[in-house]
Amino acid sequence: MKDLRVSQNATRSNALLSPREGAAVVDHSERRLLRLTGKDPVGMLNAVLTNDVPAQEDRGAYAMLLNPKGRIQTDLRVTRAGKDILIATEPEGAQAAREVLGRYAPFSRVKLEDLSDSYSVLGLYGPHAGDLLGGPGLAEHQSREIEIEGLAVLSVGVSVPVSGYDLIGETETIDAVREHLISRGATPAGLDAYETARIEAGVPRFGADITPENFPGETGALDRAVSFEKGCYPGQETVARMHYRGHPNRTLYRLAVEEAEVMPGAEITQRERAVGTITSVAPLRAEDRTPALGYLSRNAIANEPLHSGDARVHVLGVVS
Repeated sequence: MKDLRVSQNATRSNALLSPREGAAVVDHSERRLLRLTGKDPVGMLNAVLTNDVPAQEDRGAYAMLLNPKGRIQTDLRVTRAGKDILIATEPEGAQAAREVLGRYAPFSRVKLEDLSDSYSVLGLYGPHAGDLLGGPGLAEHQSREIEIEGLAVLSVGVSVPVSGYDLIGETETIDAVREHLISRGATPAGLDAYETARIEAGVPRFGADITPENFPGETGALDRAVSFEKGCYPGQETVARMHYRGHPNRTLYRLAVEEAEVMPGAEITQRERAVGTITSVAPLRAEDRTPALGYLSRNAIANEPLHSGDARVHVLGVVS
């Protein structure tokens, strides 16, 4: 289905997360963290992930773990912490990450630890986030240990849904850093603001827009999550075949819903037949419309009205 209308959301997304002072702190304690140590954790990851982990010691990557049929078991972010590797996942993908990486770790002489009960992630986003950290100037997935009021944390560059940094450390340290940043002028922002910015920017989330039923080519995340230059990994053949030879039966789109509320999982219809599904709905309404994400079948007809129940659904653009 062709894009019907594309809007620019970067400015609004930044405004949601930094409404007054130009930087906002977001508690990401829901994220799960694993640590890989040992002989060659990068080599192990490059054998199983859809994306390459760069050779530079301060660079990480966004990637997926697939089953042999090419379906997504979880997505994750790889971050360097000295010689160690940190893996961050959504809570819905944590078990799959532990199971899949745990199967490979012994053969690679790698130790896998779950840090979720003792470590946390704090987001600091917005145009002045770097100023509050002394200007680390990190690229996406680039990491560096920094000190904030004598407290050591790992700072990781972030570009989506808005630019800024994720700070990783022991939970007590992260709590203290959060209070310090707020005292310096950062604005506390809840997950509702973050989710709205994420959905407006068209960034899919595992557990909502990505599930184990999806192939990477359906999600709009190929450019971010998949390398077509790397060696073999589980599910690679399916990913390559879909990318080079075929077209997915469904594709994730940025949407706007008007006139009525809808819930994730709601059916999208056209000419009284099902052509898709709503996967995410922004908690905060934007003017007279609510941002959303959802899958549309390749059989959906461009320029024909779409509905979800009593609500009119507008296509803003394909997720990419």
